[in-house]
Amino acid sequence: DELEAEAGTAHTPDAEAPKHQKTPNYIMVVVTQRDVAFAALGCAAGATAVVMRRQFARRVKATFDPSWRPGKKQAGPYFGKSLTLEPGELKSKYLFFISAYVPRPIALVSSISEGGVVNLAPFSYSGIMNHDPGTIAFSVVDKGRAGGDTLKNVTATKQFVVHVMSEWFLEAANHTCGNFTPDVNEFQEAGLTEVPSMKVRPPRVAESALAFECELQHVIPLTNDDDKVTSTILIGKVILIHVNEAVYDAENGVVIPEKLRPMARLGGNTY
Repeated sequence: DELEAEAGTAHTPDAEAPKHQKTPNYIMVVVTQRDVAFAALGCAAGATAVVMRRQFARRVKATFDPSWRPGKKQAGPYFGKSLTLEPGELKSKYLFFISAYVPRPIALVSSISEGGVVNLAPFSYSGIMNHDPGTIAFSVVDKGRAGGDTLKNVTATKQFVVHVMSEWFLEAANHTCGNFTPDVNEFQEAGLTEVPSMKVRPPRVAESALAFECELQHVIPLTNDDDKVTSTILIGKVILIHVNEAVYDAENGVVIPEKLRPMARLGGNTY
């Protein structure tokens, strides 16, 4: 299982743009630097112990140009030579792409096996694909374990729950990315709280302020140039949403990002 915000105003069709939406004069920058120490947490689990050093919550003035008008050119800060790279020439495809395509939302996914064993794991190859119907996709990288427990569970039961990972439970959520055996419940390993879902079997994470119960719609294997499956995309339809009232603007029907405090994956070991 892979573990690996957005500045400005989101573009929405005019018909859907909230009237109260204004161009912000700041962006929220939340960064966590991980110091990773590898340790065996029991012979069975062989898990990864992750020690984190927090550097949190600083607001940075955004560089919006109030004088800009359509057609006016905007100069970038970099004027050096642009490199042209073939994917096969990269020193590390993995390190390049996770550092280049940023930020990425982290889908904390709960699933359950046919035998009833619960699994929880984070994925940064993820995103929302549609709003009508609500559709969320994430990709499970094959690490030589046939995709891991999440892929096996979701393809077998056709159900999963996607949670937004917020700052206040980052360490616990990140701990679930360890290489645990299939019989281990990551909720218990990480100290997270299980609460029943309403329409699907996998439980929800009580610590998460936003969760999406999903039914599997599509499974798309991705192959490399050697025709080896290196990753599998799982696409789910959102059938129920759980949002904490503290992060929800009921009047306008939107989530308040500065209260949700979502974590996004950057390159290397940074959020």
